[in-house]
Amino acid sequence: MDVVTVAVTGASGLVGQRLLPRLASDDAVERLVGLDVRDPHRRVRGLEFHRVDIAGAELKPLLEGVDVLVHLATVVDPISDETLMARVNVDGTRRVLDAAAGVGVHKVIRVSPSSVYGAWPNNPVPLTEDEPLRPNPGFSPAVQAAEVERLLAEWGDEHPAVTVTTLRAAPVLGAGAERLPSRLLLGRPPLRVRGATPPVQAVHVDDLVSALALAVSKDVPGVYNVAAEGWLSQDELRALLPRSFVPPLPAELLERILARLWSTGLGDVPPTVVPYLVHPWVIANDRLEAKGWRPQRSNEEAILEGVDSLPAPTSPTSRYVVLGAVAVVFGTLAGVLLRRRHRRR
Repeated sequence: MDVVTVAVTGASGLVGQRLLPRLASDDAVERLVGLDVRDPHRRVRGLEFHRVDIAGAELKPLLEGVDVLVHLATVVDPISDETLMARVNVDGTRRVLDAAAGVGVHKVIRVSPSSVYGAWPNNPVPLTEDEPLRPNPGFSPAVQAAEVERLLAEWGDEHPAVTVTTLRAAPVLGAGAERLPSRLLLGRPPLRVRGATPPVQAVHVDDLVSALALAVSKDVPGVYNVAAEGWLSQDELRALLPRSFVPPLPAELLERILARLWSTGLGDVPPTVVPYLVHPWVIANDRLEAKGWRPQRSNEEAILEGVDSLPAPTSPTSRYVVLGAVAVVFGTLAGVLLRRRHRRR
């Protein structure tokens, strides 16, 4: 690889903070530019950092001279204000791509969640990059990520001289990974659906970073899945987690509880996530391995490190789901008793 200037949006996020030292230690990276709305916890040597909002700032002057753009800026967790979320994820990406075209960037790399495939009962196990994108309706992180991929593909067609790489990552786990995928899989207690046994898969954050570093150093145009080797069964997952005394809930009940919590602002998990707890959506990483990448951490290792990094208290949603389930059970029993009393009378 020739000597290049690399810019990273979302530089202060989980992946960005791991990627910057990797790039800073690469002799082929002459200049390193970081963009984020938050200051990084730790600045690597030589980093040119700009505290900006990609959805509102003028980006072209900040990207002047950039050869490779790694676009990580995104709202990962769903929020109730979907317009604001789309402003960052979709409109922000559009503005980043416009600026990249204006300064003559040679390569654009984007990370997308594997949830863009959707969780459906007829999904093949595993999913390859040739499968269509079918994000489950209403689950904003996946729906908006699929829209961003569409924008990126169209932009790539309009700029054939630019190498465009999309890395579709399994749920990212590891130290510091406390986003929605981590809370769903590892939460205390985790959310489970009665009778559902979907396979479970993850990717360690350091393995995702190594995939990004590969895409920076080599031209790997196209779409590539990024995941640990294979997947785990629900029994194998439970064996890795602290013991939970909360039983799995029926899907309809869990959806009702999550919907009520989401609408009142008490919960941080939308009800539209339930299909991802029921149906398979694990991915194959053969295409990226053919380019020379290999995951160094297993699903078990990523999950165990994720468990160790979770804060001790249970998440608000998990706590309220338990209370909601108890309330529903007692409400149902009370209704049965009242009906019986009415019949006796």
